[in-house]
Amino acid sequence: MHVADRESDIYEFFCLSQDLGTRFLVRVQTNRLPGAPADAEPRMELIFAQLSATPWAGCHYVAIGQDETACVHMKFAAIQTLPPRGKQKRYSPQLLTYIHALEIAPPAGRPPIDWKLVTNLPV
Repeated sequence: MHVADRESDIYEFFCLSQDLGTRFLVRVQTNRLPGAPADAEPRMELIFAQLSATPWAGCHYVAIGQDETACVHMKFAAIQTLPPRGKQKRYSPQLLTYIHALEIAPPAGRPPIDWKLVTNLPV
């Protein structure tokens, strides 16, 4: 299992992980191109717009330091993801699960947790 920050948000890494049968969880920085679902019209919006339209699934409590617990709201969606333009002949689309974790009410003086993640594991 590979766990990585935004520097590993590389489409080739996702494909290689799939080819090798390894799993990953990566913090996302690139708003990628979605593939059209088999039962729907093609969409023009990018992955983050689709994830934003997904309803919240619940809240997960996370310990922050020794004294603090954050309620992080979670949403996730499995989205067919296209390779970057210019690489679509070399790489195939990947079905990836995108996760948005957002702290709604952070304490004063600290920015909220607001992470977008991608994995090849089911959620």
